[in-house]
Amino acid sequence: MPGLTDLRQPIGACDAEIDAAVADAGLLPLLMSVVHITGSLDILVEAGRTQRPQYSTDLSGSIAPERAGLLRKRAAKAIRTWRNADCPPPYEPSEDELRQMIDTLAGKLLDPAYETLLAEELGFNGDARDFHWDKPVTGEQTARLPVIIVGAGLSGIVMGYRLSQAGIPFTIVEKNSGPGGTWFENRFPGARVDVPSHCYSFSFIRDKRWPDLFSAWPVLRAYFTDAVEQLGLREHIRYEAEIVRGVYDEAAKNWQVTLRSKSGEETLPFAALVSAVGQLNRPLIPHIDGEETFAGVRVHTSRWPEGLEYAGKKVIVIGTAATALQIVPELARDAAHLTVFQRSPTWVFVHPEYRRAIRPGEQWAIDYLPGYARWYRTILYNWALDGAPDYMIIDPDWTGGAQAVSAANDAARIRLTNGMKAAIGDHPELHEKLIPTYPPYVKRPNLGDGGFFRVMSQPNVTLCTEGVARFTKSGIFDATGVHHEADIVVYATGFRALEYLAPMQIIGRDGQTITEFWDDEPRAYLGITVPNFPNLFLMYGPGTNLGFNGNLFFNAECQARYISGCLKWMVEEKLAAVEVKPEVYAGYAGKIDEALAHFTWSHGGAGSWYKNKSGKVIANSPWPLVRYWDWTRAPDPADFNATPAMAV
Repeated sequence: MPGLTDLRQPIGACDAEIDAAVADAGLLPLLMSVVHITGSLDILVEAGRTQRPQYSTDLSGSIAPERAGLLRKRAAKAIRTWRNADCPPPYEPSEDELRQMIDTLAGKLLDPAYETLLAEELGFNGDARDFHWDKPVTGEQTARLPVIIVGAGLSGIVMGYRLSQAGIPFTIVEKNSGPGGTWFENRFPGARVDVPSHCYSFSFIRDKRWPDLFSAWPVLRAYFTDAVEQLGLREHIRYEAEIVRGVYDEAAKNWQVTLRSKSGEETLPFAALVSAVGQLNRPLIPHIDGEETFAGVRVHTSRWPEGLEYAGKKVIVIGTAATALQIVPELARDAAHLTVFQRSPTWVFVHPEYRRAIRPGEQWAIDYLPGYARWYRTILYNWALDGAPDYMIIDPDWTGGAQAVSAANDAARIRLTNGMKAAIGDHPELHEKLIPTYPPYVKRPNLGDGGFFRVMSQPNVTLCTEGVARFTKSGIFDATGVHHEADIVVYATGFRALEYLAPMQIIGRDGQTITEFWDDEPRAYLGITVPNFPNLFLMYGPGTNLGFNGNLFFNAECQARYISGCLKWMVEEKLAAVEVKPEVYAGYAGKIDEALAHFTWSHGGAGSWYKNKSGKVIANSPWPLVRYWDWTRAPDPADFNATPAMAV
């Protein structure tokens, strides 16, 4: 663990400053840092058995408050002793000791398969996912494999970074004028991520000083802009340009890619095409009768115009899912009147720390205590929940009612209900409208601080559950004939999530488009490769949306490593094309269908964007992170048909 020594900074804090920092710091990462400081696991023994996190930023291990107080005092004493000794190099735990630390952090005994993965995530030995060649290659060899990457969001950035490490030429095409993807586009009032900032970030850029536990959109936009500069990617990105179509040229063994920009269209050849467009980037705006007659402003949350003034206005919001949870409290604060149209209620975990700023002591611990920042980032993944959480699995023998799919799911329902009721307050009529009757986790669960529910009882807010009938010049009629006036109508209606690669036209072998190939069932082996489309690689493709653990940064890093491995194989073995075998593709599709059938997502109690038109779950991954990580560490040549390059 040689990298640990490089992480320390000498500290000059006085005793009072150390005590204040220890009081603020997360308990479990603090204990891990004490191990590095003292060279002993005694403080973990004193802590006793821990429990898995109760929510995404729970760092307590469920250790009783009195014992936690004693542990903090012991930690402060250890830090003072370390400071007084001029901060000697941190202790590097053995493999057995590291395993004990991981199990304490997770609150359960983890399968040994997690050891290498978590060592990667901790990053004490540097970036374990960086690119390296297995054979000597020349610049001439890599020059034969130019790659085009579509999108400069998080996936496109990590893909570009890996290719820059490899020395493989690449171009990133981005439709917007800056990087960040969804965090460049989403700037509506209240927009904020629902994954803790310290793990919603690249594993190889760890020095960001996040102001909040969950970052607002300006902070995330700045993070991506800084990442592009830090990683040296700016010169590789073509902004305000879109891919119109990509056509695979069988004879040339390359993709003929047509780009459209302000200067017109051009077609360029690339050996490989990587789609990093994501799923949540093309807005879904339902057609409503009479919309063209509305005299006010209509806007989708992902296309929020700069300077839109809503204070003192009458505003209608259509939708009550993730974006509505964030925007509704902001609009309710200043709008003259706000009407919220709800088609169906959504389950929400009311997070006790959703809008909390990073405390000064926490930041001090992140900056100065050896290993603290890395253990802190690691615990936020909540590895204890990796696998199939029992509350998300359908029990075929469940007889407890249609409100749940198992005893564990029913217990989760009760916890969520209690949190939502507390946020709504003593308003039984709102309980009836806002708390779902379908089982939790059938569709995407949402997270917020409860502000959405609290504003529903404000006198300037109306919740309408009757459905939208039609627009008028001055507002909307609901299904019962009541007219709701509006100056602004906000669509919080989500995205065309299953229209993968849209609006690009991707044409593979024999002139078939990928849309025709997929029909209503978009699939990809590991969510990455598709037969009949050689040298095409997808990031955040079908079946890779994470439904119960992790975040898209983790997935993107796994996918970038796999795709880089395919390109490395092509260069080292002088291949012109690689294409997943149809039987491998079909076998994986069958395996993922079988696994998904057991999850709440496949329950028929409510619709969701996870499902295709026929009701089959397409978007989500049923796999534990550790399994997907293992499968994507390197491509297996046996899974592919490979075409050798012609001798020059």
